[in-house]
Amino acid sequence: MFESFDVSPIIKLREKPLRHPTFICDVHLGKLATILRLLGFDTLYQNDYDDDEIIKIAIQEHRIILTCDRGILKHSIVTHGSCLRSRQAIVQAREVVRRFDLASVATPFSRCTVCNGIIENVDKKDVLNELPPQVAKTYNEFRRCTNCERI
Repeated sequence: MFESFDVSPIIKLREKPLRHPTFICDVHLGKLATILRLLGFDTLYQNDYDDDEIIKIAIQEHRIILTCDRGILKHSIVTHGSCLRSRQAIVQAREVVRRFDLASVATPFSRCTVCNGIIENVDKKDVLNELPPQVAKTYNEFRRCTNCERI
């Protein structure tokens, strides 16, 4: 499961893969989780998850574990995971996108960077009373997280 194969020379039968990868990041990867959410990937992260909890969630929800700690990936029940080499979040994000061939399935700005909820368009009139006056004058398009309701 942890092997990487270069499949670029193989003829692809489909334009897009038949999968929607979901991730769970360990406690050291908060910035990476934010970047992956910005790219539209379902990414769980809390800075108080312990290794056992990460493994449990990954197994139950079929998530890929992203970590810089090889120890978590050595558990026999872990089936999907990746140990990131870089310590810089933007480089880690590139590493994840390349490793899992995600460039074609990214849906930028579709997830909340704070809570991982889905973001939807909202009418200005529906959020007008929640906006600062200058924002209401300047902007006409707004989006809201369906989970935490941030605008």
